[in-house]
Amino acid sequence: MPLILASACGSEGTLSLRLLRAGFEDPFGAVGAYRVCSFDRGGAAGACFNGARIGVELGALALAEQRLEVDGLDAGQAVVARGRSRFLRPRADDEELVPFSTIAAAAALPAGRALRDPFLVDGYLDEWQASPSLVLTRDHRVAGSTDERAELFLAWTADELRLALLFADSCPALYPGEPAGGCGVASQLDRVSLGVNGSGGRGASYGAGDFWVEVTAGGVAVKQGALTPAELDVRVAALPDGAGWALEGVVRVSALGRTSLSSQDRVGFDVVLWDEDPRRDEPTVLRWSGGTRSPGEPTAPARMGTIGFAQ
Repeated sequence: MPLILASACGSEGTLSLRLLRAGFEDPFGAVGAYRVCSFDRGGAAGACFNGARIGVELGALALAEQRLEVDGLDAGQAVVARGRSRFLRPRADDEELVPFSTIAAAAALPAGRALRDPFLVDGYLDEWQASPSLVLTRDHRVAGSTDERAELFLAWTADELRLALLFADSCPALYPGEPAGGCGVASQLDRVSLGVNGSGGRGASYGAGDFWVEVTAGGVAVKQGALTPAELDVRVAALPDGAGWALEGVVRVSALGRTSLSSQDRVGFDVVLWDEDPRRDEPTVLRWSGGTRSPGEPTAPARMGTIGFAQ
C-alpha cells in the first residue's frame, strides 16, 4: 500500500505525500524507515524529518517554493529507495504523488505528466515540472572530494525517451579557454557520459540498440555503439542565473533497437557526470551504476541500472 506522509503547515492546512511505486519493482521491501528533506531551487537543504516505516510526521514547512525528497532507509541507515516531489508551495489539504523507486532503478514518467508542452531540446528546463527519477549525491561519487549533487529527469512517449539533467555548479567549465565562473580556466570541460542498453543483453559487449556517448556543450562523441545524428539530440547550456548548467535531450526508439516504448518495457541505463574545476587537482565524478572501477570506462551493458516506464 502506498505510504502517506503527512505534513503540518500551520494555518495553511496539511500537505500529504503519497509514494507510488514505479510499477516495475518493489522499492518498499528493504525500507525500514524514512527521511524527508526539503530543497530550494538552488539545491540548498532545508528542514529534515525522520520517521518509521509506517510514516513520517513532518513539522511546519516553509510556504516558499521547494522540492521534498523522501529517502527510504534500510536497517543500517543506508539509502535504498528514493522519491522526489515536483517543486511546490505547500497549500491547504493538498496531496502530492511522488514516484518512488530503488536507487538501482529510475522511473521515466509519461511525457504528459512530466512535461509542459512544447518540449524543446534547448538545454533550458522550463517545461519540466514533475519529480526527477534519479538524484546523484555523495553516495554516487567515484572521484574527487567535493559533495556535488545532480538531478536527472526522465520522460517517455511511444516514440522516444526524453531526459534532462540539472547540475548546480559555481564554476561551470563548458567551453574551451573560457573562465569557469571567475574561477580560472579548467584543463578539461564539464561533461556527461550516457550509456543505454536498449537490447536487453546481459553481457559485457555492446550490441545493436546499445550505446555509450560523451556529451559536452560542443556536441556528442560516440564511444561505443552505432548512432545516426537523427537518433540522439542533446544540448548542454548554462543556467540563466549562471549558477550551474543543464543537459536536455531525446533518444529515438530506433537507437534502442525497438519500434516503440510501453509501460511494460525496461531499458538499461547509466550516467556519469564530470565536474571540472581549476581550483581542484582532480574532477569530481558522480556515477549512477558504479559499474566499473575506472570513471572514464564505459559501463558494460550487464552492469547498468534500469529505467522503467511508469504509467
